[in-house]
Amino acid sequence: MLAALILALTACQPRPNRWVYVENRTGETVSVKWLGDTSYGRQVPAGGSARIVVVSGACLHAGAEDVIVADTAGGRRFTFGPPACKGGKWTLPAR
Repeated sequence: MLAALILALTACQPRPNRWVYVENRTGETVSVKWLGDTSYGRQVPAGGSARIVVVSGACLHAGAEDVIVADTAGGRRFTFGPPACKGGKWTLPAR
């Protein structure tokens, strides 16, 4: 029973290549989100990292919706893409 539950849970997780990995070296907490998304911002602390899911296609359409942004409390903005491809790694630079 436990083995079937573990198998079911892991089958529901996106494969590693469906994520963009974000590493934050800015020295500040950043809010990371898809550019057009107004309701979701994942907080990544200074020195931390996070995975942002890419839900369709290997690379999307190279349009505005295919850009990930990271905003610092100090007002700096970083962009990744277009296109933001799954399986990519984005390192936010130090000051």
